[in-house]
Amino acid sequence: MSLRPEDDVCQSPPVGQALVPRQPRHPPMKILHDYRHFPSSKRSSVTIGNFDGLHLGHRRILEDVVRMASASDTCSVVMTFSPHPLQILHPAKAPKLIVPPEDKFAQIESLGIDYLLLVKFDETLSRLSGEVFIRDILVRSLRVQHLLVGHNFVFGHKRSGNVALLEALGREYDYTVHVIPSVAVRGSRVSSTWIRELIRSGRISQANRLLGRYYSLHGSVISGQGLGKTALVPTLNLATENEILPGNGVYVTLAIWDGKSHPAVTNVGIRPTVSGTRLSVETHLLEHIPETPPSKLELQFLHRLRDERKFPSVEELKQQIAKDIQRARRFFGLLKKLQRGAGRLG
Repeated sequence: MSLRPEDDVCQSPPVGQALVPRQPRHPPMKILHDYRHFPSSKRSSVTIGNFDGLHLGHRRILEDVVRMASASDTCSVVMTFSPHPLQILHPAKAPKLIVPPEDKFAQIESLGIDYLLLVKFDETLSRLSGEVFIRDILVRSLRVQHLLVGHNFVFGHKRSGNVALLEALGREYDYTVHVIPSVAVRGSRVSSTWIRELIRSGRISQANRLLGRYYSLHGSVISGQGLGKTALVPTLNLATENEILPGNGVYVTLAIWDGKSHPAVTNVGIRPTVSGTRLSVETHLLEHIPETPPSKLELQFLHRLRDERKFPSVEELKQQIAKDIQRARRFFGLLKKLQRGAGRLG
């Protein structure tokens, strides 16, 4: 497998500098848990959805909402739901989330949204017809002036609401519907479902392209069994908060804490060579292991090196780890060259 950083870089920061969202405009985004608490002093530009992963398609809509709000002197509003509606309507079909809610909220704020309306999805809400949803929530409470949705947007009890209904009632209630086209990558529509499949199968470079950033895990650093330090290489062990993990394998990663990123190699898997049985996320820093490990860690996944497999001996595993580290160093070396070249062009 050849290393091609140009295929794996999404908004790549210089090594040593964390990839962080653009700072939100001021004042900071306000989070409301009840649509009736939305202030009545202004009208709104609204979009509605789950926005799991906040991928390129989602970002397109949210950026349009911010521009529309600025042009029309309205408040930009993102309306989303907790829990995911399928957890109430069809629990067996409810998807695992690509990112933890707090991470999603931070990314939404980074785009300059004024209000995040986090609505509790329950049986009562699920029974509202499309027309009642529009009249009571969008018109009376949010005083919507501009509504931005995808072409296949549906809502309300038994999916009774759609774009046609929104447009028909828009003429009655004095708001405008803007249908935002889907974002496609290499001819295929970007979707959260597709991204979940890519992450689970370890195709992290493709997932990064659809997300428009590196996929990352967040969590606490915990104590391991000590095998890495004594028999292999020292590692930081992550107890992740994410519901979805990249497919078992070895990855080039960035380990981030205290606002700084550190080049690393990460193994996701069960460690079959040392008779492991439980899934673990173990990261070896290429530069140094701090004497006092961080309590919290973010891991950004840049590139997949290989599958996890069982080696005939610990010594052969150790030799393979040395090769993994060498390939990761080469990847970061090429990445630095690309960044320097981009800097000269800029």
